[in-house]
Amino acid sequence: MSTTGSESNLSYGSILRVRRVDDAAGRVWFDRRDGASGWFSRSLLDDVEAGQILYVPNEVDEDDPVRLLSEEDWLIRGGDVATVSLISEDGATAVLDVNGRHQTFAQRVEMPFVKGQTIAVDADGRPGAVLSSKPVDRFGRGDDEVDPESFLVDPGGVSLADFGGSRALVERAIELAQVALDPQQRLEQLGVNSVKGMLFSGPSGTGKTHLARVLSEVLGTRFYLVDGPEIINKWVGESEQRLRELFRHAEDHAPAIIFFDELDSIVASRGDDAPEYASRFVGQFLTVLDGFQASRGVLVIAATNLPGALDTALLRPGRLTFKLEFNGHPSPDDRLRILQASARGVRGAQHADWPLLVEATDGWSAAELAMIWTEAGVLAVLDERLELCGEDVMGGLARAARNREVSRRQGEQQ
Repeated sequence: MSTTGSESNLSYGSILRVRRVDDAAGRVWFDRRDGASGWFSRSLLDDVEAGQILYVPNEVDEDDPVRLLSEEDWLIRGGDVATVSLISEDGATAVLDVNGRHQTFAQRVEMPFVKGQTIAVDADGRPGAVLSSKPVDRFGRGDDEVDPESFLVDPGGVSLADFGGSRALVERAIELAQVALDPQQRLEQLGVNSVKGMLFSGPSGTGKTHLARVLSEVLGTRFYLVDGPEIINKWVGESEQRLRELFRHAEDHAPAIIFFDELDSIVASRGDDAPEYASRFVGQFLTVLDGFQASRGVLVIAATNLPGALDTALLRPGRLTFKLEFNGHPSPDDRLRILQASARGVRGAQHADWPLLVEATDGWSAAELAMIWTEAGVLAVLDERLELCGEDVMGGLARAARNREVSRRQGEQQ
C-alpha cells in the first residue's frame, strides 16, 4: 500500500475506506481516517467494491485474510489498532502496545487476548475486535526502507543556473550553508554560535526543495530527503531512535544536508487537540535536534508551507534559527530569471517574447512559470516538431494560465 505513489506497507494495520477500484490499472484507491490516501494492488483482493471498509494485515493469506468491517468501525473517531505484546504468567492480564504506549488490560472472557494479535481500539482506548492473529508491522520496524541509507538521494545534477528565484535569497542560503559546513568551523573558533539549521517557508511551487538540492550539489554534500508524512507513518513509537540513526549516518558521511520536507506535518504545534503521537514526536524531534552538534559537518534544512503551524519551540535559537522566506509572488526581475532558468535546454525557447511573458505572469509561482514550457512542448509534439516556435510559447502561456485558474478554484473549494 502507498501514500506516496509506489506500493509499500505504510497503511498496514489501518482501517481503510475504498474510494475507487481501477481495474484497468489494477489498483484499489483508498482513504484512511487520518486523511492520508493511497493504493494497493487489485490482486490483493478477489472481490472489492468502492465504499467498503477494510482492515488489511501485513501478509494476506488463508489464516490472516483481509477483513470487511462495518461503517461503524470507520466512524469511530480517534480509533486505533494495538498489538498484544505480553500475557501475564497467571493469564489474568494482557499488555497492549498502542502507538508505542504499553497499557495493561484484564484478560477477556470473550475473544481472549493472545500474544501477537492485532486488536482494534476505540476512541476511549478500549480494546475491541481481533483484527488479525498476527502482530502488524505498522511502522516499518522490519522494513529496510527505514534504513538511513534509503533517504539518500542524488540532487539531480542541478546548478545555480537552474534556480531562477530571488538572487538575495540564493546568496543568503549559500552563505549560511557554506559557513555551516565549513570543515574548519571558524565560527566556533570565533566563539559564536554555529549555524545548525535553516527553515525554508513559502507557498508550494516556490522552489524550496529545488534550492535545497542546488545547495547540496554546489557544496558537494550528501543529500538526505526526508518526507514528513512518511516518517510519521513509519516511525511512530520509535521516532527518536530513528532520528538519531539518521543524524548519526549523516555525521558518518559528512558533509551532508538533511532536508525535511513538509515539516508542518510532523512538528505542528502541540495542544489539547493534537494527537498524542504527534505531540510525542515533536518532543523527540527537538531532543534530537538539541543533541546534534553543528560542528560535525551536517546542516539541517526544513521546508514548510505553513510556518505559523509549527511548534514555536522549533524556531528558538540553536535549532532552525535562520529563516528564509520564498515569495509566492516573484518580482518582474525574478520572474524573468525563473522563466529563463526553467527554459535552459528547451529547444526554441529563444523565440519567446520575454517582456510579454513577464508582464502576463504577475503573481505566478516558480512552478507555474515552468509549466509554460511543458504546455508549449505539448503543442510542438502534437504538431510533430522538436523545436518550439513563438506560437507554441504563447499557446503554452494560455494553457498554463487556464490550468493555474482551475487549480486556484479547486483550492478554494477544499
